[in-house]
Amino acid sequence: MRPKLLAAMLCATLLGCASQSVKPTSNTRRTEAVASMRAAEGAGAARIPEAARHLEYARQQVNHGEQLLMDDDAEGAELSFMQADADADLALALARALPMEQQAKRTTQQAEALRRGLQ
Repeated sequence: MRPKLLAAMLCATLLGCASQSVKPTSNTRRTEAVASMRAAEGAGAARIPEAARHLEYARQQVNHGEQLLMDDDAEGAELSFMQADADADLALALARALPMEQQAKRTTQQAEALRRGLQ
């Protein structure tokens, strides 16, 4: 009887542990934010004023999150790192959009020049 009871308790414990969801830690969120910032920097966000502004916001949020971690506010730090990640992603998108916008303008100008030449 005892081995069956022990086995049942062990199974219940293992099932309880297996059902817990895994939540990203604040350190994981920080790493994601820093990686997004590096990607934005690599795309030239620092040279584009609007993108550079959001890149700076991301840096500030990472610093704020690190301070919150030191103050034992893991939840606040996680939110700060998530905001930093979003700002860095926006900086990356803006850095990628400007060259595409410039290329679209050049293409439009070339099309207009061709159109004028055909008339």
